[in-house]
Amino acid sequence: MIPPQEASARRREIEDKLKQEEETLSFIRDSLEKSDQLTKNMVSILSSFESRLMKLENSIIPVHKQTENLQRLQENVEKTLSCLDHVISYYHVATDTEKIIKEGPTGRLEEYLGSMAKIQKAVEYFQDNSPDSPELNKVKLLFERGKESLESEFRSLMTRHSKVVSPVLILDLISGEDELEVQEEVPLEHLPEGVLLDVIRISRWLVEYGHNQGGCGPGGLFL
Repeated sequence: MIPPQEASARRREIEDKLKQEEETLSFIRDSLEKSDQLTKNMVSILSSFESRLMKLENSIIPVHKQTENLQRLQENVEKTLSCLDHVISYYHVATDTEKIIKEGPTGRLEEYLGSMAKIQKAVEYFQDNSPDSPELNKVKLLFERGKESLESEFRSLMTRHSKVVSPVLILDLISGEDELEVQEEVPLEHLPEGVLLDVIRISRWLVEYGHNQGGCGPGGLFL
């Protein structure tokens, strides 16, 4: 049998342990409640953040689509302006090239042929897109004037730099005789290189673009 004093001590010890366990349990309960409250607060914050994010997304998506539409519109406007500039340039061809065509190709053949190329493109454009435009008549007349100037330049170059060869010398050269008995020897001279290049360029242009009739082309310039 346990003595009363020892039993009383054991009871106080048990009561103290129970009190400690109750305090620990109470602390755990308070901690769980706080943790639960923190969790609820976090969930609420995340829900609020998600809601705001969805609102922001709903606001940004239309703006993004509008931005894409504006970019497409801008690209279309730029393409349209580029096409308009290209078309308008044809209306300036006659004014831009008239002075060069009027002055002729002498000493400026490269620039002259470049102007003729612009005029030709303008003629083709107006024939395909606006055959009733008065601009078509302007560039066609300018083209004809330029073509006549090139034909005239071809004749002038050949006339100024060609020398008449005696028929006797030609016959002797053809026959291949070693000794040439001619009253006047006329040496065969080639055209100067620069002149020859100009003659070749003009003749090629006239053959390709001249469309001359009645023996007016480079093949009929001396008929």
